[in-house]
Amino acid sequence: MDKTTFLIVKKMITMTIELPEEESSFFKEFLSKIHGKIISEDRVPNKETIRAMKELKNGKGNRVGSVEEFLKLV
Repeated sequence: MDKTTFLIVKKMITMTIELPEEESSFFKEFLSKIHGKIISEDRVPNKETIRAMKELKNGKGNRVGSVEEFLKLV
């Protein structure tokens, strides 16, 4: 599960919040309702994505240039 980390600073308060990717839209909506804003956002890939990136870097796996090419492989 990918996670998104938010850093929020307001009136001497700094918060770092780690959320699952699918929950981040609810948090962003909440912030907009209270007139908050995201100062920085980091996206951290999950273990499966990291493993796939290493595999591709080592010459394994398949590189595709479009969604259509990807769908042909699946």
